[in-house]
Amino acid sequence: MSFFRWLEQVGITSHPGGWAATERLLALLKLKPDDLAVELGCGFGRTLSYAAKEFSVQVVGVDLMPALASKACDRLKREKLRGFTVAADICRLPFRDETFTVAWAESVFVFLPKPEAFLEAARVLKPNGRFGMVELTWRDEPHPDYCEQTREFLGVERYEVLTVQEWVATLRSAGFAVEFAEKMPSHAPPSPLHRWLSDFWDLARLGFGLARQLPAKRWLEGAQKIFKLFRYTVPGIFVAIKLG
Repeated sequence: MSFFRWLEQVGITSHPGGWAATERLLALLKLKPDDLAVELGCGFGRTLSYAAKEFSVQVVGVDLMPALASKACDRLKREKLRGFTVAADICRLPFRDETFTVAWAESVFVFLPKPEAFLEAARVLKPNGRFGMVELTWRDEPHPDYCEQTREFLGVERYEVLTVQEWVATLRSAGFAVEFAEKMPSHAPPSPLHRWLSDFWDLARLGFGLARQLPAKRWLEGAQKIFKLFRYTVPGIFVAIKLG
């Protein structure tokens, strides 16, 4: 079973940097009430609903897994927020050219072909539209063996961590001007207690959920991969503008 099927069955998603990274990213994107924003890889809609609520922005969520897209949509409806979700492949988005003013993603592009996925994100953005992402980057030197081992463990087609310079170059090749690129100091930067507890609770539920589905040996192997994730990588935050 692939990593994405695990997430769909457990119904929980998490990303490097947690709430601290999310709040930093959305602040840098400078969301406004008249924006039409799309989250690429919305999971169960935590960031999507937060953006709609905090910035009064209309949102659209996209996720590859139908069950997660449905959970995110239910969340928006339950909280009476402006927006909807669709289940779709980020490399083949079901939207017209130049639809959105803002797009973002959190720990998604490590799994996607590059620069194709960035070209598709650029396609659906209006000229001068803002694009932001939180993605893994190397803490120090690259460890390509870690990427290949993790890809095989997760059962996914791609898992590719890039340096900050490589992420920036890939964004530029897709027609973006990069305005901000920053390594975060750790996977768990300081944040208010209620946000930290929310991150911890999501990770705990994800771990217990996967433990119910995986043999003990496989679960322990996953725990070792998480340890290496914290050892070798840190989250990076990137904000770019689509060139007109």
